[in-house]
Amino acid sequence: MDPDETLAAARREMGDADGRPRSERLQAGQARVLEMVARSAPLAETLEALTLLIEAQSEGLYCSVLLLDEDGIHVHPGAGPHLPATYMQALDGYPIGPVCGSCGTAMYRREPVIVCDILSDPLWADYKMLVEPHGFRACWSTPIFLERDTVLGSFAMYYKEVRSPGPEDTELIGVATHLAGIAIERTRREEQLRRHRDHLEQLVQERTAQLVDAKERAEAGVTALSEANHELAAALHSLSRAQEELVRSKKLAALGSLVAGIAHELNTPIGNSLMAISTLADRREQLAALLGAGTVKRSALDAFLDDVREASDILSRNLQRAAGLIDSFKQISVEQPRSARRRFMLDELVAETMLHVQGALDRRGIAVRQDIPSGIVFDSYPGSLAQALVGLTDNAAAHAFGERGGEIAIVARIADDGRVALSVRDDGAGIAPEHLDRIFDPFFTTRLAAGNCGLGLNVIHNIVSGILGGGIAVDSAPARGTTVTLTLPVEAPGGE
Repeated sequence: MDPDETLAAARREMGDADGRPRSERLQAGQARVLEMVARSAPLAETLEALTLLIEAQSEGLYCSVLLLDEDGIHVHPGAGPHLPATYMQALDGYPIGPVCGSCGTAMYRREPVIVCDILSDPLWADYKMLVEPHGFRACWSTPIFLERDTVLGSFAMYYKEVRSPGPEDTELIGVATHLAGIAIERTRREEQLRRHRDHLEQLVQERTAQLVDAKERAEAGVTALSEANHELAAALHSLSRAQEELVRSKKLAALGSLVAGIAHELNTPIGNSLMAISTLADRREQLAALLGAGTVKRSALDAFLDDVREASDILSRNLQRAAGLIDSFKQISVEQPRSARRRFMLDELVAETMLHVQGALDRRGIAVRQDIPSGIVFDSYPGSLAQALVGLTDNAAAHAFGERGGEIAIVARIADDGRVALSVRDDGAGIAPEHLDRIFDPFFTTRLAAGNCGLGLNVIHNIVSGILGGGIAVDSAPARGTTVTLTLPVEAPGGE
């Protein structure tokens, strides 16, 4: 799904109060916004989806996001889909300061600013003429931070009535600023990386031009040979350093994506757990008030017990989800525990491994065909190889076929160099070309909203390249199926 389709789906879901509990709609909306961030959707579209999500949680609410320029002084509009366009345009270029409305003051003070009545609050004395024509009376603003030390902007909530925030409003502000911070930080990091990459590419081009110039001058005559060789060596050294810097920047970018992915994945179960605890605390206070007044009814106790049961279920599910994610994160490392090393027949291992997963595949209408020549002997790690095969078949079952079923073929051939090419081939939907270069990246998945965290193929890649000492390649196209080929040495590295 491209960014435009994602935003359209977010607008539909966020504007559709279909009878689901508020917490479920909020959770689904958060997943939509995080999906847009993960897919690098334009920042303006992501922030618009976020403001629509928060507005849908409270009647009469208008939201905006202001972005603080890199000079740390001036602001410009980031999103405000339901605020008047003339009002948002008027804010463009305004400076922040100690008495600059709600947003400018919140960014200056680096703390939330709650204005319950705009017309009487001194913070709005110089800005009342901007909001009076539109009828806004209350404005609560919270700064958006990058790692708690750099202000990125502010998230504001407007009402056309004098109003103070309640516990649910405070919760919404926290959700909004957290998601906005993720989106803005991701965009800034990508822009910084792009500028750095452009600069490095320019250096490479300049050094390459110097190299060509030095070569041409070296060929001009024997008398200039010594000088040309010196310049040639210097140019080659500079080119090598520029290339090393380019590789280093790509590694830093990959590390940033990994950290952001872990934060995104853990945010949902932790956020849901905090929401359940907060709700349970509110219900406890209400029950305590009834007990104090001596007006407790059985219906109130039953309702409280239902809330406790629901909160417990939410906490249990989400903490189990977080624990499962942490176990998955551990598998990213190449230095994961190895299974026992021994000699084994490849055809016997594949047959035994598929026997354990055949039942689940049969229920989905997926047939498995094995074409493994007998007599191929490995001195390797059968447990790790079996884990990789199960992961590849599970991935094909989840992504290739949908509900229609199909066939998975496991084929082995001995290559000219003595290694074994072990292929897992399906006749399913195939992989879009723009995704092929990223399928082994941690946290990359096309099924984020379905609960996938995008670690499966990354773990398989680490097993094959690290423990088994082989290589992995993918050949796929839409409607043509997918073939994943493991090229494995019959004797794994590290043996005596």
